[in-house]
Amino acid sequence: MTMTMTMTTTATAIPFPRLLRAEFRKATDTRAARWLLAAAVLLALAALAVPLVFPRDVTQDRASFLTWAALGLSRLLPIALMLTMTAEWSQRTALTTFTLEPRRRRVLVAKVVASLAISVIGGCLAFAIAQAGLGVAQADGRHPALAWSWPELAGFAAFVILTGAIGSAIGSAVHNTAAAIVTYFALAAVTSLLLIPAVEQAGSWVNTGETFGWMLAGQWSGHGAQIASSALLWIALPLTIGAIRIARRDIH
Repeated sequence: MTMTMTMTTTATAIPFPRLLRAEFRKATDTRAARWLLAAAVLLALAALAVPLVFPRDVTQDRASFLTWAALGLSRLLPIALMLTMTAEWSQRTALTTFTLEPRRRRVLVAKVVASLAISVIGGCLAFAIAQAGLGVAQADGRHPALAWSWPELAGFAAFVILTGAIGSAIGSAVHNTAAAIVTYFALAAVTSLLLIPAVEQAGSWVNTGETFGWMLAGQWSGHGAQIASSALLWIALPLTIGAIRIARRDIH
């Protein structure tokens, strides 16, 4: 009697938490990423010199210190997050990544979540720096207002996360690190022109320098539509383009 045995092999998908850990590690393990993230935190620390050195010119309250810390952090955080999105294409590791996980959009989601986690960590560090700055101001004999303003606190958190998301979104759409950085600063320069009176009304809908400024200041009332419009234009749209490009791009 002959017995025939059939063996069935079932491919097991990579669990998303493992994929997320891999993308988070790739986002923070390179020398360039570490330097940029460290420099972003140092800029948040340096920005606190403004309210500390010029107490008569800068409002001495919790919201003001949070604002300066957020502005310092946001100078380089988006650039660091661009590296996460462009790594496969700039470093030619796309073949390896998408062989291990052929569902490319799943990789993109993991990158977006990892970038979000980095932004949250950066925001927490900026928050701690702002609190330390308030402690220094008190030790100097000042009496900064320490009341909590929840709209401003929410604006601080949203500003850090959404500013970082712009870098991620542009990186996902452009794929090349140098081109993504140039695009980011070029778009910032172009939208800054919308502050001139002739086109100021249009700028209030697309210029993140203005719309995200309202958000950071906690001025949600009356500006929600403009803030949402900027987020859709500079985050949702490039991410959508990036998802399409990643799904269709040939790998050599």
